[in-house]
Amino acid sequence: MRTLIFSDLHEPPDDVLDRIEAIITAERADRIVFLGDYFDRYDDTPLDAERTAKWLVKGLADPRRTHLIGNHDASYLWPVESTVCPGFTWEKEGVIRKILGADAKDKFVFHTWVDGWLLTHAGLSGDRVAVPIDLLPKWIENEGKKARQAFDQGKHHWFVEMGHACGGTHPAGGILWCDHQEVASIPSVRQIYGHTSASEPRWAGGDRLCLDSGQRKGPRHFAIVDDGSVTVRNLHS
Repeated sequence: MRTLIFSDLHEPPDDVLDRIEAIITAERADRIVFLGDYFDRYDDTPLDAERTAKWLVKGLADPRRTHLIGNHDASYLWPVESTVCPGFTWEKEGVIRKILGADAKDKFVFHTWVDGWLLTHAGLSGDRVAVPIDLLPKWIENEGKKARQAFDQGKHHWFVEMGHACGGTHPAGGILWCDHQEVASIPSVRQIYGHTSASEPRWAGGDRLCLDSGQRKGPRHFAIVDDGSVTVRNLHS
């Protein structure tokens, strides 16, 4: 299996979306995973949200593509108090909901696995894991179901909790808000996530890769997972 992974998009210009599509075509990947945060660029408009939502509609229809939920996406998939994220507006929410449809939230996932790597939007910190490691896959699947149920009911779930780095009360945020520096290692579990932007992707301990190198013009890097090995490449070269 050859998998391409793209991190935080935040409504990039059309040429960046075109570049991503060209890479997908050229690499002939078996699978493509997007780590979430498709929306909210802080200086964006409903037209930017509309353009990105139309691109997402095509991606969600492709069985090779897996779209993870980021903290900026949860706001629009479940526009309730517990999920609201900086950059959210009701005007953009209306545009996104109209294009993606009422059942859009069922087409996105909170996590996925690629060749033994755990992929989430912001990373799963070891101090958040409440079960033995061999039970982690089933546990995180069940937590995702609980999160959906909670958000459907307008309630809270720890997936959207902020850690100390973002001004929260917990040492590490949930999988939608965990800062890279908060992600404590989980024995025998390797992770790839985004959320915490920097100029370059960063490794921690050899088992955690923060892929988010996005700036105001979208991501600058992507990753390839081929039989468990990870290669990071520049998006524009």
